[in-house]
Amino acid sequence: MKRTLRLGLALLTAWLATVVASPPAMALDNLFFLHHSTGRNLLAQGDVRLLVNVSNTKSGTTFVLWDHDYNYLGLNNPLGLPTGRCYDIPNDNTDPVGLHELWTTANSARDSILANHQVIAFKSCYPASAITSDEMLAQYKTWYLEIRDEFDRRPDHIFLAMSPPPLHPCHTVLVDADRARAFADWLGSPAFLDGHPNLRYFDLFDALAEPRDSLERNTLRVAYRNTEDCLYADSHPNTVANVAVAPLFVDALLAAAAVTVTAVPGASPAAGALFPSVHPNPFNPTTTIRFGLPAAGQVRLSVYDVTGRLIRTLIDGGLAEGPHEAVWDGRDASGRGVGSGSYFARLLAGGRRETVWMCLVR
Repeated sequence: MKRTLRLGLALLTAWLATVVASPPAMALDNLFFLHHSTGRNLLAQGDVRLLVNVSNTKSGTTFVLWDHDYNYLGLNNPLGLPTGRCYDIPNDNTDPVGLHELWTTANSARDSILANHQVIAFKSCYPASAITSDEMLAQYKTWYLEIRDEFDRRPDHIFLAMSPPPLHPCHTVLVDADRARAFADWLGSPAFLDGHPNLRYFDLFDALAEPRDSLERNTLRVAYRNTEDCLYADSHPNTVANVAVAPLFVDALLAAAAVTVTAVPGASPAAGALFPSVHPNPFNPTTTIRFGLPAAGQVRLSVYDVTGRLIRTLIDGGLAEGPHEAVWDGRDASGRGVGSGSYFARLLAGGRRETVWMCLVR
């Protein structure tokens, strides 16, 4: 009740204007998160809906967030309250094989999600990070490529893919954890993202995992574990983890919702830029922004902070047709390092303006 009251009248008003049975509005303000227990904890302990509402108040937006848990819990409305409705996710399975079935086959759950929501975030839970062979890793990639093909057929929706969270070190071995890291890296790579403008990525794995060069690399961070005792080991991230990760998740979700390809007045719409991708993301200290041009032309690529303040212009001039990239080293135009947080790379080219979210973690 306390959490519901904190969301306030503004969120209630926004929700009443967005009814599940209604077709989606033109603005991409209806957000959806498909998850199981790890996602449930992120929403509750990280106060995700409160963060969305705070952003709405600051920015004058009307984003509302629905979420779907296990089938027996079903769909929750933008106040975080059960609706009594279940989308009946096939086999109640959000592992990669289950997500593949959800998105690539005809089923009522897919129809309901697409009919009622516009910006769709989805993830597997931590058991999916038990990647026990190279063949299994390859199969994950195949499934996700086929999922991506389905998303290409849905240009009126935005999809935010999320990497599975890491496992507690008592529940995995390093070689399997390395494969889980490799899968997360691949999901954020140009090989998966480039050329698919309605596909975004949030690296939940990286946000929660020990660094790849540590002794317990690619497992749940020490600070984010509920216990070190293997007898009681739990791979669910703790409250500290969810409080830390929630703002990053909200930034990624709202960036996906707010960023659309829009025509620039006075410019020719005939030539458009391919949507930029950022890898690694989150990053420290550098990241690479990649994009493609279907025709030669003038390009401006700039970095902004969350207030809209220009941090640095990386490219401003003519470029040839084809793929291009720019490296941002986390510094402003004066060469000073900027602080940890969310930033946006904005690409203006070929009569289009496109933006992608970045997260710098010092």
